[in-house]
Amino acid sequence: MTEENKINFDLSTLTLEELVEVYENIEIFLDYLEESKIEEEKGKEDE
Repeated sequence: MTEENKINFDLSTLTLEELVEVYENIEIFLDYLEESKIEEEKGKEDE
């Protein structure tokens, strides 16, 4: 694998604005997962 294909996960290189954006995206993703989980459980009860 070449160096240019590697992804840098070092959050210390991000600005505060970028960190806030990452945090907001994680919150949106976690909310999506939580909603999906609830719908899945409801589907099981209907069977």
